[in-house]
Amino acid sequence: MLSYFVSNTYKSNSNSNSTTKIIILFVGLVLLSACASSSLKIVNTLAKNKGYTLVSDIAYGTHSLNKLDLYLPKHHSNKAKATVIFFYGGCWGYCLKFRKESYLFIGQALANKGHIVAVVNYRTYPQVKFHTLIRDAAKSIEWVKQNISRYSGNPNSIFLMGHSAGGHMAATLAYDRQYLKPTTWKSIKGMIGLAGAYDFHPFKQDYQFKIFSPKSNYRNSQPIRFITGKEAPSLLLYGSKDQVVQPRNINKLSKVIRKKNGIVETHFYKRISHAGLVASLSRPFQRSRPVLNDIHHFIQKYISR
Repeated sequence: MLSYFVSNTYKSNSNSNSTTKIIILFVGLVLLSACASSSLKIVNTLAKNKGYTLVSDIAYGTHSLNKLDLYLPKHHSNKAKATVIFFYGGCWGYCLKFRKESYLFIGQALANKGHIVAVVNYRTYPQVKFHTLIRDAAKSIEWVKQNISRYSGNPNSIFLMGHSAGGHMAATLAYDRQYLKPTTWKSIKGMIGLAGAYDFHPFKQDYQFKIFSPKSNYRNSQPIRFITGKEAPSLLLYGSKDQVVQPRNINKLSKVIRKKNGIVETHFYKRISHAGLVASLSRPFQRSRPVLNDIHHFIQKYISR
């Protein structure tokens, strides 16, 4: 997996100077390393703080991890803006322990495009199981709905976005109506999944049986089961070199959405890995890869739907 990232880093930057190549290679190594959670701090040093204002550690619930960071764009119109709520991955806490600060580069990228971004902390396994962590995430959405107008945001224009397990969470909250108030659910204008897991039952990993227990919850842990065609449009992104999430997740979900006459857009990127997909939003890759622009265009397309 690392070899794919390294070799294609050089291919995609063949006209860059050697210094830029070294920086990009280093970013790739960081995002694929076992200590990615702490090493992402280094990636974030490349995120310029010129296009946004950061409001940190806003409490959306009572637990110490119920906090979010808001990235507010500067130098854009005074028109109320859409808010993108981002959920990080890490096998719902089993594989890696990320924190919202690790994804400053996500906030930077989208705020510089004129969107408000909320990067969310939530409790993870083994502290809690899925039923609780998804309700933490739902609380963060309800907070945005109730409060974002104070930050020049449009409470009726919310996009849910996540990478890997975070993509599963975003899809669950966008498709399964049980977690949000009806007015909040209707305010979701789009779901953006980066290499998300949407259809992976029967489980193949032992930890999944524990996270989604009891057994009676297993089937309903799959976002694909809740598609009716009435949910917000979906943008599904996937890298051809992904060796973590199987492509069937994107292929089957998009097929079901279309069968139900829903709205879905898919993008498959050549020579991009699982970690490389989210890395595409960091500064070294924003110009050489279309991922950020694809997300921005999707938001612009459905912002007023």
